[in-house]
Amino acid sequence: MKVLIIDDCKEDRDMAINYIEQFPGKKAQIDTSDSLRNGLLKLKGSTYDVILLDLTLPESDGVDTVKNVIKQLKKDKKNIPIIVLTGTDDYSIGRKAWNLGIKDYLIKDEYDTKDISRAIAFATL
Repeated sequence: MKVLIIDDCKEDRDMAINYIEQFPGKKAQIDTSDSLRNGLLKLKGSTYDVILLDLTLPESDGVDTVKNVIKQLKKDKKNIPIIVLTGTDDYSIGRKAWNLGIKDYLIKDEYDTKDISRAIAFATL
């Protein structure tokens, strides 16, 4: 499984990596990006099974972040599931992101290995 984590906070990227590395079975190949711009460049140059996306990035915020990633995926004719990992527990934003087609919405301080494992498993069915 190939995972792209787009998050500007190193500690949050490292936490997600740590949880993913605890998955039983096959090891994931994990790429990271600390900005939306670099994440979109990685998407153009590679294929991923799932994207873990922070909503609050220096160049984009909230639902616009999801829209920017979806726009790039459509441009590149790729269908990669998106799971939002965010510190924002604003459920109206979560609902808007769901309506755009994300597969899950996890709050950073509340998820663990089991939650992210389940989210990725269902997103990549």
